[in-house]
Amino acid sequence: MKINKLVLIFAFFLPGIFWISPASAHTSLISQTPVGNTVIETLPTEVALTFDETLIVIGNSNVITVLDPNGVEITNGETKVSNNVVSRSLGKSDLNGNYSVTYRVVSEDGHVVSATYQFTLKINSSSQAPQAKTAPTISPSETPVSVTNKVEEIHKVNDLHSGHSFWDRHAGHFYIFLAALFLIFAWKKQAK
Repeated sequence: MKINKLVLIFAFFLPGIFWISPASAHTSLISQTPVGNTVIETLPTEVALTFDETLIVIGNSNVITVLDPNGVEITNGETKVSNNVVSRSLGKSDLNGNYSVTYRVVSEDGHVVSATYQFTLKINSSSQAPQAKTAPTISPSETPVSVTNKVEEIHKVNDLHSGHSFWDRHAGHFYIFLAALFLIFAWKKQAK
């Protein structure tokens, strides 16, 4: 009779154990062109994002949109996917200011990953004044860090939290913890 109860309770935790692989296997952004939170002097002809695993194409599920400082879309044509790289052509723009890049991609495991990042275009022209917010600066209370390190930190934080909730990332771990506790208590009870 005791064994049947153990099997029933363990069966309750079994789905959580199998939930681990999809919950922790989401794709992550590993490089961007243009790079987020940077200031550039020339707008590239396309935006390209590289991920750490192959992307799948299901209709128009993979999308990149770039908005200029006035909120006008400057991306042209269709979003292209080649293995783990997604890209889209950019139109011309000579507006100084913050541009936002929003993307949504489908990873190899079928999960949708989406996020938004910004870069700043600053064309060296004495006749044009900036029309949007300036690039973020380090406040006096922060420890001085090189700009490259600061950008890498921001990318790591954005990659860890883009499109995922705490529960999405750690549900499987929670179930393993509960199953391990159950097995320890069951073992101790049976040992008595």
